[in-house]
This record gives sequence, C-alpha cells and structure tokens, in this order.
Amino acid sequence: MAELISIPVAFTSTPERNYSILIGENCLHQLGTHCRSVLPITVKIMILTDATVDALYGKALQDCLNAAGYATVIRYAMQPGEVNKSLETAQAIYTTLLTHHFTRKDAIVALGGGVVGDLAGFCAATFYRGLALVHVPTTLIAQVDSSIGGKTAVNFGAVKNSVGVFYQPKLIFMDAAILADLPVPQYTSGMAEVIKYGLIETACNPEQSGFFDWLYDQSTDGSLQSKTLEMITRCASIKVGVITEDEFETKGLRHFLNMGHTFGHAYEALAQLETANTANRDAKASRPSATGDTLSLPLHLSHGEAVALGMIKALQFSVQSNLIEESVLQKTIAIYRAVGLGHCINPNQAFTPEAVIQKMRQDKKNRDTAIQAVLPVKAAGHSILQALENEALLHTVLEKPAV
Repeated sequence: MAELISIPVAFTSTPERNYSILIGENCLHQLGTHCRSVLPITVKIMILTDATVDALYGKALQDCLNAAGYATVIRYAMQPGEVNKSLETAQAIYTTLLTHHFTRKDAIVALGGGVVGDLAGFCAATFYRGLALVHVPTTLIAQVDSSIGGKTAVNFGAVKNSVGVFYQPKLIFMDAAILADLPVPQYTSGMAEVIKYGLIETACNPEQSGFFDWLYDQSTDGSLQSKTLEMITRCASIKVGVITEDEFETKGLRHFLNMGHTFGHAYEALAQLETANTANRDAKASRPSATGDTLSLPLHLSHGEAVALGMIKALQFSVQSNLIEESVLQKTIAIYRAVGLGHCINPNQAFTPEAVIQKMRQDKKNRDTAIQAVLPVKAAGHSILQALENEALLHTVLEKPAV
C-alpha cells in the first residue's frame, strides 16, 4: 500500500473535532481501509456525489468500501451545478437517508467538488443533528480549499451560501491523480486558489514563506503539473494553519483566505446578472470569451476566474498605494500566463467602475460604509485587511489594465 502524506488538523480548544487530511496519488482504492480508522464497520454509508463524478468513480468507491467490510453503501448522484446546491436537493437527500433507515450513527462520504462537498457537509450536519462525514474532493479547488475548514452551506433564494453551519469531517482523503481527469477549464480555475495561497502564506503563518516563488519557478519552467502532489500538500498545510487558529471565523485570521474575493465577487455577481438578463437572447452565453490577456465580460465566470480577476485588481491597488513592489504583480501575471489564467489578467470594460464599486459595497467583510479588501503588502506572502478609502484610486484601478 502506497504511503500517504498525512496533515493533522488539530483544534486547540476542541480536540474532539481533530482529524487528518491524507494525500496521495492513485490511492482512491485505499479509502475503505482508512475509513475503518474513523468509522465503525457497522455504519451505513451514503456516497453523495454528482452524476458526472459518479460515472467516473462512484462504483469503484462503493466497491472499495464494501471490500473494507462496510455492508450497506448506497450512492446518491445529484445533478451537477451550483443551482442544485439547494434546500430542495437537501430534502431529496434526507428522504433517501430515511428510506434506507440511516440513523445518527451512520455516515456520508462526499465524492466531488465544492458543490457536492458543501451540500454533503450541510446534510451530514443537520440530519439527526449530525452524521459522520468524510470528504473525497475530486477537483483542484476542492482539494486545496473548499473541502478544508468545516464550512457547509446551501444557497437560498438569490443568496449564495446563506444557510449553513460549521461542521468538521472525520477525514479528508485526496487522490491527486484524479485531477488528470478534470476538464482543463476546471483545473485552471482551481489554480487561482493555489496562487492565492502564495500571496497570503506568511500572513497566515509568519514562520512560513517561499510558496509564491516556488510557484513562479515551477510554473514558468513548465514543471508544475508534474509536482501536483507537492502543490496540493503545501496549499492544504497553509489552510490548516488558518482554520485551526480561527475555526469559526471569529479571530480575523480566516479573512486572509478571501484574497481577491472582494473584487472578484463583484465581477462574478455582475456577470451572473448580465448572463441571466441575456440568456433568452443568446443561449450560448455560458462561457467567457478570451483573447490574450483579456477576458470578455459579461458572461458566466467560474469562481476561480472571478478570484483570479480580483487578485490582479488587489495587486494593482497595492502597487498604486505603494504597499508592494510592481515586481510581485509582474510575477503573478507570469504565473497566470503559465498556468492558463492569462485571460484573467484584464477584464474588458463591460462594467463601469461605478457598477463594480456598488457590488463591492455589498461584500460581507465590509464594516459600516467602508469597502474592505485583503491586499498584498511588503512582499509576496504578506497581506492585510484594509479599508479602500481612496475611492478615486479604486476607480482608476478598475479602469486601468494590469498590462
């Protein structure tokens, strides 16, 4: 059996919620064995996944759990997509759990990306006030970010992630080799979150540095894709350092994880609104078009693309405010181009700065009337949460291309 990398997730104040993240390559078949260390052999297991992932890995994972001795393993495959992360889907899952006589002694295994992970966590936390939960993330963004930290949620009305709780899993199990099956847009979208960790590493842990430069070196010399396992491990370690110190987002450390999100969420919200308005006129308006370093809005943006746009704008604001050297922006641009995010360097001028600023005013990090954003400072890896009080400068940054 191949040896796996183990990252302990240890909460100082609540050690009963401690668990491990196990990371390896071509190791999915080992999940059943490792589940036995955290789940009694008598439990019933629901594998919650989506139809796309189920077709690739659902049966293999079910067989693996059966082979490990778990007699009752069922699969529930929801329809993929953010629109299905809803109370209606949760209700269908609850009904299936009841039909198969699940109790609070049983478990859900989340097999999929961020939507599946959020929904599985929400259902595990709320069904009979708490089933055991195991995450098996299958996308880059889920492996480095969304599966770690205990956030669960569904969307309600028009508000994303508005109903949810913090709920920690018993285990997170990652197979880096799965990422080879990802469509290229999904992989490159996930790279935005990877780059984010390079820009916040030292802010999260003052004793850590070097991940940004490592990313720059590996991406620009073409060797990054062969080092996926190391990349995922480094990202997971950074996030674990944050969430164990600030589990419930009350101490201010987790705000660093929102690098790029204040700007990015504004672009994402405007693009979604415009897409909805034009959907009837243009049924093909589902992906942004890109030429060189420019992303043509308004069309649907993935979360990663929105974060990528937002990080560039945050860097531009920091450079113009003399908070960080221009070289960090230029290195970030080089990384973007190397990993397939070059189209996210510049948004076109489909949205006015006023429209973007208006959306930024609705960000959850804001206090009173001040727009707050995580900004890179000093050198790569350092960042601060700062009010964007110079609105004239903000307007200029939103108008000005990065290159």
